[in-house]
Amino acid sequence: QGSSTNAGYYFYDFNFKLNHIVNPRNRLYLSTYFGDDKAYAKNKDRYTQGATTAAVNDEFSLRWGNIITAGRWNHVFGPKLFSNVTATYSRYLFDIAQQYEEIRTTPDLPDKKTFSGIKYHSGIRDWAAKVDFDYLPSPDHFIRFGANNIWHEFSPGVLAFRSSEEGDTTLGATVTRAYEAAAYVEDDWKISKNFKINAGIHTSAFSVDNTWYHSVQPRISSRLLLTDDLSFKASYSSMTQFIHLLSNVGIGLPTDLWVPSTARIKPQQANQVAIGLAKTYKSQYEFSLEGYYKKMSNLIEYKDGASYLEIGGDWQDKVATNGHGKSYGMELLAQKKTGAITGWIGYTLSKAVRQFDELNNGKEYAYKYDRRHDISLALTHEWNKRMDFSMVWVYGTGNAITLPIATYQVASSNSSQGYYRNNEATYYGDRNSFRMNSYHRLDLSFSWWKNKKWGQRKWTLAVYNAYNRMNPFFINLEEDYNRTSTGSTTYNKRFIQYSLFPVIPSITYSFKF
Repeated sequence: QGSSTNAGYYFYDFNFKLNHIVNPRNRLYLSTYFGDDKAYAKNKDRYTQGATTAAVNDEFSLRWGNIITAGRWNHVFGPKLFSNVTATYSRYLFDIAQQYEEIRTTPDLPDKKTFSGIKYHSGIRDWAAKVDFDYLPSPDHFIRFGANNIWHEFSPGVLAFRSSEEGDTTLGATVTRAYEAAAYVEDDWKISKNFKINAGIHTSAFSVDNTWYHSVQPRISSRLLLTDDLSFKASYSSMTQFIHLLSNVGIGLPTDLWVPSTARIKPQQANQVAIGLAKTYKSQYEFSLEGYYKKMSNLIEYKDGASYLEIGGDWQDKVATNGHGKSYGMELLAQKKTGAITGWIGYTLSKAVRQFDELNNGKEYAYKYDRRHDISLALTHEWNKRMDFSMVWVYGTGNAITLPIATYQVASSNSSQGYYRNNEATYYGDRNSFRMNSYHRLDLSFSWWKNKKWGQRKWTLAVYNAYNRMNPFFINLEEDYNRTSTGSTTYNKRFIQYSLFPVIPSITYSFKF
């Protein structure tokens, strides 16, 4: 008898870049990146009930990964015009799986094996092509214009079941295909020595489910030099986004699914204004203060009680639409730009909220990624032309989540209230009314390099999360099981915080040629 648990996490990243100068007017660039992250937990339990011995294997895994590949052709038409033609492919996937197996052995009887498994898959594939032009007709104008096309393939959610009793079942396997096109033009116009504006317009269209959406998005920003070392900035932008981020708000594994606008779900709309001041001191230090306000519409979120693992139905039936949101705040930045020691310290005070008529009794609530306080500190010390040391420290307010605050017994498991475990209902408080622990960590690195005839080689020693902060990844409500000698089971409930990425040392070797 006894039990054991084996849990772990691994990831890998691969980067490749290749540049080729064809001639003075043409250059080719090729780059690719792919990486995967996987977390897993395996539990083994063995116990005896009378003459029967049972062996239980329970395994859980979480995986996400990206592939990005791009080829670019840079062409110079002349001293005033050049272009970039780019083709890209990208793929994002998110998988979560759980398997359960039990083998019961009784003398003089055949072994009885039962198993079950569930796997959820979500992903996006994109094929894109774009062309961008930079045109400098005069010293006072810098004009950019271009167009792009994207072919999307969305897999919002595929749920597969395996069971020794019910066989195999796959739900929600529908793939959504969409086409997106956009064009833009903007001009960086120097009106006078002290005043410059950037004005432009972005147009886009999106085709999905035999439905066309289109938008026109004006944008303008300006900079006014009040003195030689003090400037004022202001900007306005209108934005349309055809892809929605759908995040769970309760406890359990964090899931950020990207889903498209459809015939039923409109694109997101946003308008943002920002103003700021920037001050340069002795040409070495720069200080800035900026405030912003952003208003959003056509947002979506999961309905109360719904989740990506909810069995059956269309994912669009699980979300509330026509939500409104706003975010606002201020950012402070102090930066040292020259010298042996360079770096910056930044602080952001912000607030992000959402409001849906059909959620949280129509009351406004904090967005999951509302980060009230955000601090970053980065320093680099260059000892000489072949050696440097750097450190980065970050801090952020914990994510907002929804926690259950009570459980109670109900007469029937078919009641429309709450989430059930047998005949027990769980009551949740206001949406996103609790905060996870704050996030902070320290990263250190030391690099040295040497120039060779064929290029440059570089070594880097680094430590991620140097003081081993156990930052929260997610919180789960779990039950501690205790089996008695008679075979009965008792359990207690408690919230458990799960963390990833403890202190991780690394060594990197790179070369350029």
